[in-house]
Amino acid sequence: MIKQLFEKGNIGHKITRNRFVAQPMEGNCADKGGSVSQLTINKYKNLAEGNWGIIIVEALSVTPTSLARKNALVLNEKNLDGFKKLVNEIKLINPEALILFQITHSGSISNPNFSEQVAISPLSEGRLLSTDEIEKIKEGFVKCARLAEEAGADGIDYKSCHGYLGAEILRPMNIRNDKWGGSWENRTRFLREGIEEISANRKRNDFLIGCRISMYEGMRGCEGTSAPEELIEDLSEQIALLQLLNKLKMDYVNISAGIPAKTPTLTRPVQSAALMYLHHLRYTQFAKQTLSNTNMKVIGSAYSILREDAFKVAEEMLSKHYTDFVGWGRQTLADPLMPKKLEYGESINFCTACSGCSKMMIKQINVGCIMFDEHYKRYWKENL
Repeated sequence: MIKQLFEKGNIGHKITRNRFVAQPMEGNCADKGGSVSQLTINKYKNLAEGNWGIIIVEALSVTPTSLARKNALVLNEKNLDGFKKLVNEIKLINPEALILFQITHSGSISNPNFSEQVAISPLSEGRLLSTDEIEKIKEGFVKCARLAEEAGADGIDYKSCHGYLGAEILRPMNIRNDKWGGSWENRTRFLREGIEEISANRKRNDFLIGCRISMYEGMRGCEGTSAPEELIEDLSEQIALLQLLNKLKMDYVNISAGIPAKTPTLTRPVQSAALMYLHHLRYTQFAKQTLSNTNMKVIGSAYSILREDAFKVAEEMLSKHYTDFVGWGRQTLADPLMPKKLEYGESINFCTACSGCSKMMIKQINVGCIMFDEHYKRYWKENL
């Protein structure tokens, strides 16, 4: 019996219609300069039709010069009207949906074929950013949060996961010798000062602030380890990170793991490694336990691999208070109407974990479901 998923939830000063979260999935389909395209509008209108409680708009770059995707969305003044239209189109269909903008910088995973690859740490790939350049990037995050609020979004996700700059700067392998690296205090400065400035500058007290983190990235010296040369999982710093998020009075944390470009099955379990989803459940429960007796909410991930079994697992996680919200990523591409269909007993197109969307991302073409979306079925065949 599916009950918990359809109960209203609360996050910050906002109420959600249910506990379903549409996770940020990069569509690589922006128009020139990273502006909102009709494909972008169509994608999110479909999600709005699906009655998701929270819709997170994908990885909006704070800069047009360092991008992981050739057609990534860029949030700036020039593109602001398009984002206003996007929010309006979603709200017209699903006025109860909470819309979060995920703001990001691609850092060392920026693609050098069409943008500049830059790095936080001398141990990472790309040109090493200067102290002042990182300061300007932080200012870019603050500015984009203000633009997100101006566009009508209900909040932002300060992206700190999946190998992007926000995650790279937190890693033990960030051995910079300036104010942005080395010590824990320095490695958290980018997040800490950025969030403090966003909180101070927001015009609405109910404008939500949170971030997505990778609890363990599965690589030496990365998030979830204890030192630059360590590989074994150690969540001591992640406990400190969660406590910092709470101290900053953030409204939520979205729990993930891995780096899609380096440890993909940890981030997105596939059929041959389906049990990797258990790590996500463990990390989510761990975060919820760490944040017990706080007002911060926790969003869990990696449910797409479970197909129809995801609902009973989600119900268990919610009923045991191991999470507050449940997020689907690839499933939002396979069937953006899933929550609505589930509620009304209609047949759902479940993600087959074929990795078609990932292959499209690697090829730097528009991303969609090649199994169930007729447009992307044709598009994929044309681009083979």
